[in-house]
Amino acid sequence: MVDVTKKTVIEADAEAPVPRRRTSPLQFFQEVRREMSKVTWPSWKETWLTTMMVFIMVGLTMVFFFFVDLVLRYGEMILIGARRLY
Repeated sequence: MVDVTKKTVIEADAEAPVPRRRTSPLQFFQEVRREMSKVTWPSWKETWLTTMMVFIMVGLTMVFFFFVDLVLRYGEMILIGARRLY
């Protein structure tokens, strides 16, 4: 079900929101540096283990889809009559 939101009409005497003021490139990079210092970076061991887990999962997925493809190909050959069931 779709949620319906009600829009409010801004009265003529109400003030419109003021857009944010642009900052200088120096201030921007200072803020970026401040935010980057708050980031918790993974250790080398965590990065290595995560990478190995990804490779293992890719390998398992590759083997799974190989067998699924094998079964589907065999089923297709039986369906079109190119191969017998026995």
